[in-house]
Amino acid sequence: MSRNIRLFPSYSQRENQTTNHCLLILKMLYEENPKFLSEVLSKLLGEGLSGIVGVKFTQQVGKKQRIPDGEITQEPFSIFIETKRGSSFDEGQLLRHLESLKQKPGRKVLIALANHEQDEPNDQAFSNVKNIAKADNILFLPISFEYFLESIKLSNLTKNLADAINDLEEYFNEENLLPSWKYRLDVVNCAGTYDDVIKHKIYVCTAKGGSYSHSRSLYLGIYRNKQVDWVAKTEAVVDIESEEEFSLKWKNVNKSDEELAEAAKIRRSYVDDSWYPARVFLLTDLHPTDFRQTTPGGMQSSKQYQNIGNVNNAKDLAEKLQGKTWEEYK
Repeated sequence: MSRNIRLFPSYSQRENQTTNHCLLILKMLYEENPKFLSEVLSKLLGEGLSGIVGVKFTQQVGKKQRIPDGEITQEPFSIFIETKRGSSFDEGQLLRHLESLKQKPGRKVLIALANHEQDEPNDQAFSNVKNIAKADNILFLPISFEYFLESIKLSNLTKNLADAINDLEEYFNEENLLPSWKYRLDVVNCAGTYDDVIKHKIYVCTAKGGSYSHSRSLYLGIYRNKQVDWVAKTEAVVDIESEEEFSLKWKNVNKSDEELAEAAKIRRSYVDDSWYPARVFLLTDLHPTDFRQTTPGGMQSSKQYQNIGNVNNAKDLAEKLQGKTWEEYK
C-alpha cells in the first residue's frame, strides 16, 4: 500500500531516528523564529530557563573601568538529550552524560526523553542521577514524547511548521511512543457482577493469577451478553491484601493513595469483602453504549483490550462506540 511522502518516515535505527526527528523540529522552529524555540524550551524546562535562546542587545553597560557604547551577547547553555523508545534508562550512561556536561559553560540540562507511561516517571536509574545532577548544578528532567509534543504546539505557527508537527505526532503514534494507556479500553466480563458494577461503580477481581493481570487503561468496558453496554473512566486500581494492607497498582486521577484505598474498601464492602487479595477498579463517569461482539461465542478470556484512539472523555467514548462492532476497532 502506498504512503504519502513524509518528513518523518519510519525506518531502521529507530532510536537515533526518533532523536533526529525531535531535533529537526526544534531546528525548524528556531530557523523560523528564535522566539519559538525559546518558548518551547521554557515549556519543557521551566520558566527559570526562559529567554536563554537568542542574542541580547544592550547599550552603555558598565564593565569596571570601561563602558562600551553597545554590546551583543549570547548566554551559553547546553542541553543533552538521551532518548529511549521504551522507558528504561541505564544509570551509568546518564552519569557519563552528566560528567560531560560538567565541562560545558553556562546553564546545563540533561533530558531523558522516553515514553514514560506514568505521569511521574520513577525509573530506578533516576533517583541517583537527580541527586548528582543537582549537586553539579545541572537540571535533569525526564520528559515524555507526549509532553514534548504538547510543548512544540505553539500558537501562530506557519502552516508548514504546523503540518510538520502533525507529521511528527503521526510518527509518534505509528511508533507507539505515546502513552498507550490513555487510548486503551479494558473490556471485562461482568456477566456475574453486572448490577453491582453499575450501582457501586466498582469492578473486583482476584489479585492473583496472570489472567487477572490488567494493563493500565484509562477506560473500562462493562461486558455481558456479547456486548459492552457501559463504559467508565477508571480512577485507580487498588490491590487490597488484607483489612489493613493495600497497594496501588496505578491511578489516573490526582488523589492521594490513602484516599483511593479508603474508597476502594468502602465500595467493596457493599459487594463482598470476605476474601483477599482483591483487585479493585474504582470507576467514575459511567455512560451507556452499544459496542457489539459479532464473532461466535463469548469472550475468550476475562478481559480484552481495544485501542480506541484519542477521545475527550468517557461520554465521548460511549458516543463513538454506539452501534459499532469490535471488528471495526481491530
